[in-house]
Formats: sequence, structure tokens, C-alpha cells
Amino acid sequence: WLANLDRCWTADRLARRNLPHPPCCPLCDQAPETHHLLLGCPFARQVWHEILSWLRLPCPPPNNDATLHDWWR
Repeated sequence: WLANLDRCWTADRLARRNLPHPPCCPLCDQAPETHHLLLGCPFARQVWHEILSWLRLPCPPPNNDATLHDWWR
């Protein structure tokens, strides 16, 4: 819900406020932790795949270009 409203305290938002933040994604350490953490991270993509498969929802995992809002629609 907060991510869809762009209200999550991601690393880029913390950095703008001079607050401590991780330089890269804490799950994969491959990219800056903006919205990558929700859609682009290989670990997060696997989690989405497992959840959607378990729920038997015919929805592909998010692609790297999609916004969270677009993917949920």
C-alpha cells in the first residue's frame, strides 16, 4: 500500500534526508535500493513467483520496467 503511494522510506528517500541507509539492496547487493527492492531484485522476484504460484494466480512476476502500480493492475 505504501509502496503504491510512493511513501516507502527507501534508501534514496533516506539519503535525501541525510539519514543512515544501505548503499545497495540488502537482499542482493546488486543495485541501489530504490524500488528495486520490490520489483527488480532477483530475490524479491523469486518471492513474488513463489507467492503467486502458491496462490495459483496466473500473473507473471514483475518485469524491471514496470512500476508497482502498473504491475498490480
